[in-house]
Amino acid sequence: MNYRQWKKRYKKLHGVNPPLLLDKRKQRRLAKKAVKTISRVEFTAAATRAAEAITNAFASIMRFVAGGFDSAGTICRNVADNIQPLEIKGRIFSWKVREYGSSHYAVYEINALGGADELRAITHSQRAAEKIAEIMESDHLEYLRHVSPEKIGRRNVVADSLRAAVITAYESGVFE
Repeated sequence: MNYRQWKKRYKKLHGVNPPLLLDKRKQRRLAKKAVKTISRVEFTAAATRAAEAITNAFASIMRFVAGGFDSAGTICRNVADNIQPLEIKGRIFSWKVREYGSSHYAVYEINALGGADELRAITHSQRAAEKIAEIMESDHLEYLRHVSPEKIGRRNVVADSLRAAVITAYESGVFE
């Protein structure tokens, strides 16, 4: 008996079309449709998840590398400043980090002309506050380099200390 005859006979005996549990052809057709839909949806979702994972991994690697470069740059800048620090002649502004409350740190702009200290930033981390102060200092230095480069000079610590030693020795009477 073919499928059509079986279905007609079932409907004649029971008055309704056969249920899904008994209709093998309908079960196979719905299973094929579900497999096609699932495979299409799963592939798209998997591709989306893979793209997100690759993007996130690349971003975290770049953040790690950037942190390393930032640390290396800070180390090199500190070494250069210790060897031959930059000095701004007629300096008006400087930045200091102080505690602000019990769990915060603040960056203050100090006015050398006697103006009030101005609050510039508040953070939870002392290291972040120090970094902000360092960035503000370097921005001010770059600004002065462009506006009035004659105010910026390199201090020669060795020459300054030698000059101070000679002056001290002369004043104490070692030289005449």
